Amino acid sequence: MNSARVVIDASVFVASIQPQERYHADGRLLLERLTKQKVEICVPALVLAEIAAAIARGTTDSGKAEKDVALIQEVPGLQIITIDQELGILAARIAARRFIRGCDAVYVALSMTLDVPLITLDRQQREQTPNMIIALTPGEALTVI
Repeated sequence: MNSARVVIDASVFVASIQPQERYHADGRLLLERLTKQKVEICVPALVLAEIAAAIARGTTDSGKAEKDVALIQEVPGLQIITIDQELGILAARIAARRFIRGCDAVYVALSMTLDVPLITLDRQQREQTPNMIIALTPGEALTVI
């Protein structure tokens, strides 16, 4: 993967934070490599709420969730992208046509808009991503970085 930018789904961040997650090692190693290689990590602003919700629900510890979100915001190369009307409309079109959840469609739309790979642990999101977008798991991304 020669892209200087990627879009990463919240599932990868959550896995990288939570040692008990099945793909913790892959998620953590991926973020380390991307940071080391100065790859820009693009995420829609909703990623912060998704990460906080997943960690808070999984741990029932709102303080940990807020702390982890603050740490994610400090990841070198992280670019938090505002969801404007244009991105929202594209995401709605993708959600309707590809039969995926709205939040997942936002990541796909961002990848499409930026013309960069999408890295996610969400199987349905990867499988329903339009062919013009490269969608990878963290493990797959590690093999091409």
